[in-house]
Amino acid sequence: MGEYLPGNLQERLRELREANGFKSREKLAEVIGVNKTTYSRIENGSTKTISSDILMKLADLYKVPTDYILGLSDTPENTGYDIKELGLSIEAAKNLYSGKVDPRVINELLMNDKFAMATKMMATYFSGAVAELMVTQNKLLDFSYDLLNELTQTGRIPNDNDIRDTKKKLKASKLPAGNVELDRIQRQLMASIREIKKKVVGEVAALNDQAEILDYEIIEKVKEEALSVPNLKDLPEEEKAKIIKEAIIKGIQIDTNFDDEKMATAEPMVEQIVSLLIQLWKEK
Repeated sequence: MGEYLPGNLQERLRELREANGFKSREKLAEVIGVNKTTYSRIENGSTKTISSDILMKLADLYKVPTDYILGLSDTPENTGYDIKELGLSIEAAKNLYSGKVDPRVINELLMNDKFAMATKMMATYFSGAVAELMVTQNKLLDFSYDLLNELTQTGRIPNDNDIRDTKKKLKASKLPAGNVELDRIQRQLMASIREIKKKVVGEVAALNDQAEILDYEIIEKVKEEALSVPNLKDLPEEEKAKIIKEAIIKGIQIDTNFDDEKMATAEPMVEQIVSLLIQLWKEK
C-alpha cells in the first residue's frame, strides 16, 4: 500500500472506511458489531478516545496496524509479522536482527525480480524435481539411441550419414545430473547482483552530485554572510571570530539534514576553522 500522508484518528477512520467501500458509519458499525452512535461519535471527533476492543476489530477488518489507525504511523502495511509467517528460522531472524547479515543487502535482494526467480529455481532444484526430470529425459534419449542402433543393425533402416549424425546428437543431448540447473541458478543470481550494483552505483553518483552542489551553496552562503559585514578585517579579533562562526553556521544550515544534534557535534570543528582563518589573516 505504501506510505500515506499524516493524519489523526478521525481522519484515518474516515479514510479507511471509505477506502474499504463502507459508505456509511452505520453500516461499518453493524459489520464490526459496535453501537452505531458510539462509532459515529469516535469518527466525528465527539469522543476523543477509542477502546482497545473497537481498535482491534477495525485493525483486523482493514488489515492494518493499530498504530496506523491511531495516526502514530504513516505506513498502513502490517510490519509486525511473526517469524513463522515470514518463513524464517529463529537463527535466520537472529542473524538479521544482530546485523550478522547485512539487512541492506538482504533488502535489495528481496526487492529484485531476478533474485526472486533464482530462489524459486533453487527451491525446485533442492526438491529433487529437476534431477528427476533430467533422469527421465536421459532415459528417453538412451531409448531413442538404442532403437536406432537396433534398426540399423537389423537392416530395417540404412546406417547412413543422417542416422549417424542423429545418434551423435542424441548422445550429446544427455544432461549431466545437476550441472545444467546449477549453471542456470548461478547465472540468475549473478544477473540480480549486477542489477543491484547498477542501482547502488547510480544512487551513489546522484548523492555525490547533490553533495557537490550543496558544498558549493554552503561556501557561497558563508562568503555572502562574511562579506555583508563592512571592514571585517579591521574588527577586534573576538568580534571577528563571532561573525565568521555565525557565517559558517548559517552556511551549514542550508543542509536540511544537519539537525541540532549534528550541529552540536560539528561545533568544535567550526571553532577550529574560525581560529585557522583568523590566524591566516594575521599572517598576511
